[in-house]
Amino acid sequence: MMSQTDMSTDVIEKNNSDLLSGTYPIKVMAYKVDTPLSISTLGNGNNSLNYTIELHIGEREKIGQGTFGKVYKAKLLTTQEIVAIKEVEMEEKFKSRELDMLKTMIHPNIVRLKYFFHSSSSIKDLLCLIMEFMPMSAHRLISDYRRNHKILPLFYIKLFSYQMLRGLGYLHTQGVAHRDVKPANMIVDYEAGILKICDLGSAKKLNKNEKSVSYVCTRYYRAPELLLGCTEYTTAVDIWSAGCCLAEFLNGYAIFRGIDSSDQMYRIIKIIGIPTRDELREMNSRYTGSVDLTIITFTPRTLRGYLPEHTQESAFILLEQLLKYKPNERITCQNALASEFFIELKQRSIFLPNKRILPSLFNFYDNELSKHSHLYSAIVPDFIRNNLAEIHELDNHTSSLK
Repeated sequence: MMSQTDMSTDVIEKNNSDLLSGTYPIKVMAYKVDTPLSISTLGNGNNSLNYTIELHIGEREKIGQGTFGKVYKAKLLTTQEIVAIKEVEMEEKFKSRELDMLKTMIHPNIVRLKYFFHSSSSIKDLLCLIMEFMPMSAHRLISDYRRNHKILPLFYIKLFSYQMLRGLGYLHTQGVAHRDVKPANMIVDYEAGILKICDLGSAKKLNKNEKSVSYVCTRYYRAPELLLGCTEYTTAVDIWSAGCCLAEFLNGYAIFRGIDSSDQMYRIIKIIGIPTRDELREMNSRYTGSVDLTIITFTPRTLRGYLPEHTQESAFILLEQLLKYKPNERITCQNALASEFFIELKQRSIFLPNKRILPSLFNFYDNELSKHSHLYSAIVPDFIRNNLAEIHELDNHTSSLK
């Protein structure tokens, strides 16, 4: 088998140190990702994929650039599929946590890694992740509506928020915190009604009593315990971020927009209220900041003052459950999926506004939501549970006849 260090990257027409920036076709040997690896096996030195494939990549178009890399839209001439290629510059002795995470994740609401390859030059070493392509980010979708002085239709807010929470819930069942949940890190196919969480570059499997850096997550979506310097946090940091995203879907812009960490905390207090000493202790028992947040005196405007007047009561209830100061009091993703806010998605005969069928919303994996869980009946509609029961009974009958 070819190792990563043996893999070569050949340019069909000409050499270029910035492999993906040109328009000429390129040929690479890439690892194909077929089967997810258990997260428990990561780092054991025996989790390499078992074969490589030659890929011919056609014209590329750069569609995004951030601190950690660039993203291109490209066509695989080998398979005729349109893909997104994330190019990440590798540092010496740096291991790609995102690659490790994506190799383990196959879920309807997590972006799918299809292939990956390494490219080296005299200037830099690159890791290229070839993933499924989606037309736009949720951030761009919200921005497009805002530019037209509109807000995303409520049905799509429910549909996309549900899928956001389901994708995060899957990560959390694996013990993984995304740590940068925001609309820019979600990709959507509006016509198909599909949302997927992407950019797992900050994701980490959290272990009890293990410290992690607090300076993570984009500021507008950063949980208050992170703003207060907590280093022993849980996946609840993502729950706060999800609440911020839901509010942004409903409102058209981020509701907490601080200019720095201190101002961010102040903006949160203006809406959520002044934290009690008990809440401060739960967020970070070692907080030694110079500002005593408990002596601030003003009346918070509350969430209702920042969201449109027609916002449904069930949306306010869900937001209040997501945006709790105490991390352990925030609702879990699975419990959030049972919210009354999503009841419209559970009707038997429901279609997208363009008359297309909805994406699968209730095809839960066993390690995602057990059929024996009390939440299963609260989330999955009766008609789907009954159909599954009939199929299971038929399978048992067929097996007994063999």
